[in-house]
Amino acid sequence: MSPEAAGAGAVEVVLGPDRSSAGGDDELRAGLAENPRRIPHRYGYDAEGSRLFEEISRLPAYYPPRAERKLLREHGRDMVRLSAATELVDLGAGSAEKSEILLAAMDAGGLLRAYTGIDVSVQPMREAARRLGARWPTVRITLVHGDFATALPWLRGRGTGRLMAMLGSTFGCLTPPERSSFLRALRACCGPHDHILLCADLFEPVDTVRRAYRAGCTGERPVRRLFALNTLAHLNREYGADFDLAHFEPDVVYDVPLRQVRGEIRSTRKQRVTIPRLGTTLDFAEDETFFHDVLHKFELNELVSELETFGFRCRQHWVEEEFQYAALLLD
Repeated sequence: MSPEAAGAGAVEVVLGPDRSSAGGDDELRAGLAENPRRIPHRYGYDAEGSRLFEEISRLPAYYPPRAERKLLREHGRDMVRLSAATELVDLGAGSAEKSEILLAAMDAGGLLRAYTGIDVSVQPMREAARRLGARWPTVRITLVHGDFATALPWLRGRGTGRLMAMLGSTFGCLTPPERSSFLRALRACCGPHDHILLCADLFEPVDTVRRAYRAGCTGERPVRRLFALNTLAHLNREYGADFDLAHFEPDVVYDVPLRQVRGEIRSTRKQRVTIPRLGTTLDFAEDETFFHDVLHKFELNELVSELETFGFRCRQHWVEEEFQYAALLLD
């Protein structure tokens, strides 16, 4: 890939999914074998899915991006100062719009030397690289196309003094086993002077959460519905599946006792779906539901304890009080 395709001066590294691990087809195959079935959330974030999610992020009722930006704007300089990082590693970079707030703070502190973006969705990162390269032409920009299962081992030994940021609600979208695998791999790739910035959605009032996640489900532009159906369209395009989108109906459910927001898709009739690339046939009953997105809401103490189990120390945390959104700086 030429530097021009990614932005002047940017370097692209194509890792691809690890087909032999939970980062590849085995992860999808295992999710579809569960009861109820589950499509891992990353399969919704192709180019179209990423564009749709950016649209969801701009909905007035959808508070997490707004709360996170507020935290980064108010406390970004403290986050950067405490980490003393010269490189930002963006875990799940997407369009890097919120990451740019941290980069600006690093630049203001005279620290910014490099940016590494990691994502499975290619085009949003390339667009971000062009934007960031124009703003900071002397900064080394690297784009890593791959999932966490391949990218985290790749990062090991490739620098120190890095701030590895997982922004958005990505961490909460991982299942407990996925979080464990991720945290073990993250711990293994960290050098002695690296820090982690982890953002997570805390347990907010029920009505606030329901309004936020029901936004975009209906109306003239039901963008959340389109995002859910795009997950099936992605499997049709990339895996040769034959999901008939006209006979699947998305919904969003907040399971308060489990503190989970689930993106569900209901089969509106009895039907069979084949996925040739997986060698799999799925039989759906009428009204059978499966998940394409599950977001866990954390209690802050619970989250800190989970992170400590994997050898991380919470150096400082910040909480956006209105919507209970947290950022934790770890070493």
